Amino acid sequence: MANRGPMFDLEDCEDVNLVDNKTTSESLVKAKGTKRLTGSGNEAGTNETNVKAKLWHESAFGKVLIGLIIGGILLVARLIFGG
Repeated sequence: MANRGPMFDLEDCEDVNLVDNKTTSESLVKAKGTKRLTGSGNEAGTNETNVKAKLWHESAFGKVLIGLIIGGILLVARLIFGG
């Protein structure tokens, strides 16, 4: 794993809330003028294999494909049953 910089490099920020972020970097946040930084469920230094890969139906292509299939089924149903 290459030594990369932090996932978030914040400079002059206020009220930062980080939720469920995972990075292969050694550190998650580098902050400078932060007044309030909160977070939950964040992980830094994870292996690339541990980061959850999207399943085919979670990707943009999968969502378009599912929409086309449903649209095709509705079109066939309309042609068969009239409408």
